[in-house]
Amino acid sequence: MKGIKYLFTILVLFVSFTVFSQETKMIKNRKKILEKQEEAKEKAQEKGHEEGLKRHKKIQTKVTQKRMKQTAKKNKRLHKNKAKKEFFLIRWFK
Repeated sequence: MKGIKYLFTILVLFVSFTVFSQETKMIKNRKKILEKQEEAKEKAQEKGHEEGLKRHKKIQTKVTQKRMKQTAKKNKRLHKNKAKKEFFLIRWFK
């Protein structure tokens, strides 16, 4: 008797999963379409942002462009090792 109850429960669960699987195919397809649209939006935004930065740099005078380049190099050199450091409390109590 117990075996029949377990078998019946497993059968009901299996049938319920197959019923919902038809619905999930449509949902999965819709999610894929939405994800592709989101990726396209993100790429377009990133491209627009990069174009804006290029335009901003281009409209500056030569002296300012040179100063911006020097500042960028200096920041890169100064902040190169900061990303590798751990939180100061973790470093203290190691």
